[in-house]
Amino acid sequence: MSNDPSIAAIAPLRGEFSCATTEIGFLHQQSAVILRDLRRGLLLSSLFYLVFGAADIAALGLEGAAAPLLARLTIPFIAMACLYYARRPNAGVRAPCHAASAFTLLWGASYFVVISYRPGDILLHAMSWAVMAMVIHILIPNRLICAATISIGATLAFLALAWHQHAVGTRFLTSLTMLLICANVFGVTVAQRHARLWREQYWAQQVLTNLSIRDPLTGSYNRRHLNAGLLDGEIARARRYRLSLSLIMCDLDGFKKINDTYGHHAGDEMLRSFATLVQTMTRDAIDTVVRYGGEEFLIILPETRLDGALELAERVRAAFAEQRVEVDGVQLGTTASFGVVGAEFGGSHAVTPQGMIALADQLMYEAKHAGRNLVRAKQLGQRVETVGRTG
Repeated sequence: MSNDPSIAAIAPLRGEFSCATTEIGFLHQQSAVILRDLRRGLLLSSLFYLVFGAADIAALGLEGAAAPLLARLTIPFIAMACLYYARRPNAGVRAPCHAASAFTLLWGASYFVVISYRPGDILLHAMSWAVMAMVIHILIPNRLICAATISIGATLAFLALAWHQHAVGTRFLTSLTMLLICANVFGVTVAQRHARLWREQYWAQQVLTNLSIRDPLTGSYNRRHLNAGLLDGEIARARRYRLSLSLIMCDLDGFKKINDTYGHHAGDEMLRSFATLVQTMTRDAIDTVVRYGGEEFLIILPETRLDGALELAERVRAAFAEQRVEVDGVQLGTTASFGVVGAEFGGSHAVTPQGMIALADQLMYEAKHAGRNLVRAKQLGQRVETVGRTG
């Protein structure tokens, strides 16, 4: 994740992140809050909608209000069905939005049944629909574009019906038209502002979190993030699903000499160059690059066997050996040494983060002592050792 605020641009009309990946990340992270608000919004809407069935009885009598009451009684069951759909274990991040859209559409359709049985109470219906429009925008979490489309579409249908029936004078029809327009404008404005503020707060938290777990020089994750359980989590996942996991420990050769000869800014440029190369050659959002020490980097490769990790290490080694960094008009280059460890979690042997890192570190130092610019690899729990090509 970048700290660049421009990447978190929010589309002004939709109230969502312009970047689809960022929006999906937001929905994932906020899924529990969205489901909680959806449950609250649907249950409250259903409850108050049922309570106002008393107005149907007062206007039509118990027998005459049978159809409107039946229409109202379907709404709680629709709400429960929508909540079940949104809370399914395999539901996607957009499921709560789909549930909210389905509920509000059927809620509006149900109210049109009530209106058809009480055409003389069009002014009361207009006030009720104004409240419902604001509830659709504000109380029930949904995509702004979906909520606005449903609310405005139903409002236009309501106004068309009201003007067609002309059950009240033109002055009252004009007033209820203005009331419903204002209710929708108010609802859209508040919903858009809430969506924008929610996402701005989320992005600010992401940036702060990112700053705390990233190395500011190279953009790689820092040792603190690793120690907070990063590798433990990957090992636990690999063990649960019986997957492969590999580590690569990297160390820049002759780094102290570069610092002593050309200054620390040259060393910084070399570190930046190596980190950028590794991040380019690894899988985004799957592999993890950690700045482990001064000039040491650790690459975590989930679902990767030893041969795949060895191939990656060799490609990085060869590419970095050819890479040059210009510092104060001087072309600088160096090499790196690599220790690669692979682990298979289908067996019963114990694997610990400390054990994997220690072995990768040992192999990396063996590569250095053997002449540098080498890759040494080993499968955890096996005696067989593989040596990569020299540069």
